[in-house]
Amino acid sequence: MNKQEATRTEETVGYGFQARALRISRNITLDQLAAQTGLSKGHLSRFERGQKSLSVAALIRLAAALDTSVSSLLGETLDEEALHVVRRQDRKMHTAPAENGGYLYAMLSRPSENRAVSAFLVEVAAEAERPSEANHSGEEIFLVLSGEVEIRVADRTVILGEGDYLQFPGRLTHVIKGREALSRVFVVVIGG
Repeated sequence: MNKQEATRTEETVGYGFQARALRISRNITLDQLAAQTGLSKGHLSRFERGQKSLSVAALIRLAAALDTSVSSLLGETLDEEALHVVRRQDRKMHTAPAENGGYLYAMLSRPSENRAVSAFLVEVAAEAERPSEANHSGEEIFLVLSGEVEIRVADRTVILGEGDYLQFPGRLTHVIKGREALSRVFVVVIGG
């Protein structure tokens, strides 16, 4: 395979992965997409895995079925929904119930029913603690932005200060507790 063919193959793989991610984010099955585009499910599947390419006509039908443009599908432009920005002044802080520690939190990730990633800003006051032990599928990530927190994960306790990072499987029971007047933590839940 020459350099030009290798570059073309890499581009095809990227387009397929982008199309798959867009299809999944729109909750469209391969069967539904095949019916909407007139392409076989097998061909679409191979395209998504980077094993097949599509003609221009097929790309146009695929883009229409995914409610996007061919240029966006090929990564040349962005759909309006591709970027999600939350400005500090637009962030809405919510208060957890007192029985759950009364901490403040703001949802940062985009609203979606089938969210693969959820991101939060959490503000925890000194000694505030979520008394019930949370657990879920996926991974959980903590990055302390300011202050100091204590996180109990299963039978371990980890104290995190400003700039410290912790990641663990969300299936493990875990409790977060504030250790300073106010601590701010960036929390990400992946696949949970």
